[in-house]
Amino acid sequence: MSEPTRYTTTATPGGLPGPDADLSQVLERFEHAGHRDPAAAWNAFTGTWNWAGLLHTAPVLADGDPRPAVRSVAGGFLLSGRWRRPTGGRPEWLALPLGADRRQWRERSAEGDRNLFVVPVKALPRALPGPAGTYESEAFELTDMYVRTGLATHTAGTALRAGDAGFLCVAVTAMALGAARRLTDVVAALAAATADACPEAMATADVAAELAAVLYDERTALAAAVRGIPAAGHARASAVAEPAATLLAQVGTRVRHVVVAAYEQTLPLTGGDGARQADRAVGLVEDAAPVLQCMRFATERMPPVGDLVEGPTP
Repeated sequence: MSEPTRYTTTATPGGLPGPDADLSQVLERFEHAGHRDPAAAWNAFTGTWNWAGLLHTAPVLADGDPRPAVRSVAGGFLLSGRWRRPTGGRPEWLALPLGADRRQWRERSAEGDRNLFVVPVKALPRALPGPAGTYESEAFELTDMYVRTGLATHTAGTALRAGDAGFLCVAVTAMALGAARRLTDVVAALAAATADACPEAMATADVAAELAAVLYDERTALAAAVRGIPAAGHARASAVAEPAATLLAQVGTRVRHVVVAAYEQTLPLTGGDGARQADRAVGLVEDAAPVLQCMRFATERMPPVGDLVEGPTP
């Protein structure tokens, strides 16, 4: 077991805490950031901390054309290229390092730096044919494989280690809690804006209040669970207590349900200032999508801490 990682900085450029911070502070600050601006919080997080550093990295094949390709599409990316599986272990997830050719990006130039993509090993194609009819069991090739936006990160960020798993799970869950809370605020504003023109508005306002109360209860329970868990700079911090890990997964599920329910409340409302508020709700759901995707991966699908990479990411 390697020594816990210590960082020269404990915060993002926006002042958000890093892996060495107390997890109660991580929860509070990232929830606030997610409520203020989910997209900005996500960009600050992925630009500072390369969360895929927890995973095995598949190197680009040296033979043939080593330049992988990536295309931005609605909700994610299409990946193409040739890779070799890393030696040692049987990982369930791989990080694919794609080059940041800004000419390939059409929507937002900043995405040119978001060039590390996480894929499930079970979704990879069979091994590539090798010389004399044999197979290169460690090599594979992708052609327009779809990867959701939330499973991408920036290689420029500091790679997280196994001891930072608790930080990752709490940070993305907190951002999701904040983004969902902001959506309930927008739904409540939408109900107020359409009250005179839409009879369903009063019921929508009640639902928005109930959803906000659910989020408050989930955040309170999570704050109690993470209190006392040591930061990554202390010994054995990689072991997040099982009750806290279970609660993180439960909170993640409820947050996703709240987002869906809150968005559904906007659909029947029209009139007054409803159109503008509805556009805000749609925009918030789109901004929160990467956070929700990464939260589900971190709290439900990420391999056990003991199976994660302990050393530097190649």
